[in-house]
Amino acid sequence: MMNIHLLRKTFYKTLFPPKFGNKKIQLLYNFVSQNDSDAEYWTIDGQLNEFIGIIKNFEASDIQYFFERISLWNSYYLVIISDKFLDSHVKANVNYDLGKIYAKIFLLYEEADPYFLIDNLEIAVTMYDSKIDVATLIDLISKIEMLQHKKLITKQQRNYNIQFINSLNDELSS
Repeated sequence: MMNIHLLRKTFYKTLFPPKFGNKKIQLLYNFVSQNDSDAEYWTIDGQLNEFIGIIKNFEASDIQYFFERISLWNSYYLVIISDKFLDSHVKANVNYDLGKIYAKIFLLYEEADPYFLIDNLEIAVTMYDSKIDVATLIDLISKIEMLQHKKLITKQQRNYNIQFINSLNDELSS
């Protein structure tokens, strides 16, 4: 059963899309919203190339703005963006740590659908050889524990991801 609040929020965002005060974030939002229906078929000579063109010029302030306004995003769009981070063409053309950004999206993602992101958390962090700070690692463990407690992920998913995060912590310590 879908939460009435989430349904109302999704309906409102569909009729009245957010207006961002950052041109790069607005461009990304508009692009993803216009291409969400065929996101699984984006190609390097089409939408994937456009996506790369939009995000490769982001600066630290753009990324910070993105996270400050993450609640304005449709959760499906966040899944699309996170999924595209895992594309080898994106990795080859973007010069910042998208694994770290993926982890932060996972932390801030609405509780209703976290299982879309948890299965690729290790892939994203490993792919970008992400250097995740201790505070974020602790937050990841807490979120994973909460997801398992609410029965949104299995105990096996919980155990696997906790073990992975602990290995990242061990790397920081050595």
